[in-house]
Amino acid sequence: MYYKSNNAVLSQPYVWEIDAYKVKSIVTYAMNGLFERLENAFELTSGMKNGVIGYNSKKYEELEKIYSMAYTRINSLEKNYVEASAALCEIEKLKENWNGNGANSFSTKLIEKCREIVMQLAAEPFVCPTACGSIQFEYEKDNGDYLEFEIYEDRIEVFLDTLSDGEEEFNLQGISATDKMKQMVVDFYG
Repeated sequence: MYYKSNNAVLSQPYVWEIDAYKVKSIVTYAMNGLFERLENAFELTSGMKNGVIGYNSKKYEELEKIYSMAYTRINSLEKNYVEASAALCEIEKLKENWNGNGANSFSTKLIEKCREIVMQLAAEPFVCPTACGSIQFEYEKDNGDYLEFEIYEDRIEVFLDTLSDGEEEFNLQGISATDKMKQMVVDFYG
C-alpha cells in the first residue's frame, strides 16, 4: 500500500481480479438464452407461431415482467462492490502501528459498520484507512467535485468540495446518519 502524507491510501490492493462488467455481460447472455427458451416453450404450449406478434398480449406481458425482474437482478451485480469489499478485508487485517507512525488497528464494530454502509450506497466508494482511526470513503467526479466520508464507530464526518458550492464540513450522527449519507451520494451524482 502507498500512503499520502496524511496516511490516506493512494493505491488500493486488488485482492480479486473480477471485472463486474464482464460478469454482467456473461449473465446477460445466459439470461437472454433462458428467455429465448421460455418464449419458445410458451409459444409451443399456447399454439403461437413466431410470425404472429402481438396476438397473445398476455404472453408478452408475462415475458416483460420476467425480463424486468431479471435485468434488475443483473444490474444489482454491479453493487457487489468488489474493490470496496476487498479494501475493507485488507483494512481488517491491519495490526497496531500499521502505518509506521503508531496508528491503531480497526475494530470489528467499525469494519462491520462500513460493510453494511457500502452495500447500501448508490455508487462504489474508494475505501482507505486513516491514521486517526476512521475508514474513509471517497468519491470524485471528472469535473473535480469531491465527497469524502470519514466513518467512525459513533459518527460520520463529511467533507464536500464542489465547484458550485465550495467547501463544506459537518458531522452526521444518530440513527439517520447512514440514510443521510446514502442520500448525499445520490445527490452528488444526481
